[in-house]
Amino acid sequence: MEILEVSAPGKIILHGEHSVMYGKTALAVSLGVRSTVVLRQQEPTGCPVVHVIFPNIDLDELLPLKPIAEIFPGEPVRVDHEDYINKINNLLCRIRPNFEELKDTQKNSLRALLYALIGIFGTTNLDITDFTIQLSTDLTVGAGTGSSASFATCLCGVFVKLVQLKTTGEILDFSEDEKKLVSGWAFNCERIMHGAPSGIDNTTCTFGALVSFKKGQVPVLRPSPELRVLLVDSGVTRETSRLTAAVAELRQCYSSAVGHIMEAMDNVALTAEQLLQKLVQPESEEEVHAAYKHLHELWEMNHCLLASLGVSHPALETIRAIAHEHGLACKLTGAGGGGNAIVLVPPHTQETTVTSLKTTLVSRGYKVADTIVGGPGVIINYKTQL
Repeated sequence: MEILEVSAPGKIILHGEHSVMYGKTALAVSLGVRSTVVLRQQEPTGCPVVHVIFPNIDLDELLPLKPIAEIFPGEPVRVDHEDYINKINNLLCRIRPNFEELKDTQKNSLRALLYALIGIFGTTNLDITDFTIQLSTDLTVGAGTGSSASFATCLCGVFVKLVQLKTTGEILDFSEDEKKLVSGWAFNCERIMHGAPSGIDNTTCTFGALVSFKKGQVPVLRPSPELRVLLVDSGVTRETSRLTAAVAELRQCYSSAVGHIMEAMDNVALTAEQLLQKLVQPESEEEVHAAYKHLHELWEMNHCLLASLGVSHPALETIRAIAHEHGLACKLTGAGGGGNAIVLVPPHTQETTVTSLKTTLVSRGYKVADTIVGGPGVIINYKTQL
């Protein structure tokens, strides 16, 4: 049995939350917490199926492959997105009874699966046989950590590598061109999930490291050091649309004041970007210490600027106060109003300090992941089993 295993990171926003909506710079980084999609090719049967196992959204489905293969283009085509989605919807309603009664996350996951399968594998004219596709993830759905983009990147990556396996008989690491292909298809899958994505999530999940972007512009890839962080889940659900609407209303009432806050956030993001570039290849230990000191200050500034826009939350302030007691910088990430906070852990931090902080946070009921940001993007692992 041949097994393809593709994993991709989540993502977080380091700087530029909300201000990015008004033309300011934002920085996103890959998150050490990852999703994995495993594709197992099975022995061919007379009625080939794909077994879909996505336990994090309670999805376990057997879909017949023959009617899916009937709408394979068989050659490379430029996809009309809406027409493509309509064909997939009609197909799913035909091959999966009561498809419309599934939850939105389940329906969109199946749509994305067929979108990637038909669009990537279905244009090659290769034979398709029985396979199982299984998702596992440590990312929380809807928490602002790029769970859907990480999933989409894994899906598209695994089909790109399935094509490679069937055409060359071998599996290599993702090339830059393959990553561009994966990111492009993942963006289209993100359109299924979110309607009008910015492109930042799929770019970060595919390429990893650091991504700088402005609204309406192509995201720019930057090298990044790997920073140790604590990702702290406040346990408070948030509504991104409500928070962005509240910021827009505040801006309308106090355009000058909010404009200055947005300018300050832009300056924070640009300064942080310069510091992170220095940390990629630091010239001395003193430079490392100085850079982390400045990053600490920028994280504190960024959080306070966001709080002044009304997008913090008592739980986030509690997490930040606990981190401050341990001498570490903490800021909200994403839309705010709950969700996650991130704590910067400089390399010179005593491990007893980190342990004490994690213990205190967990005792208060918060979930804590000790991880890195700025690490690798999509990766492949290939193996065979008898």
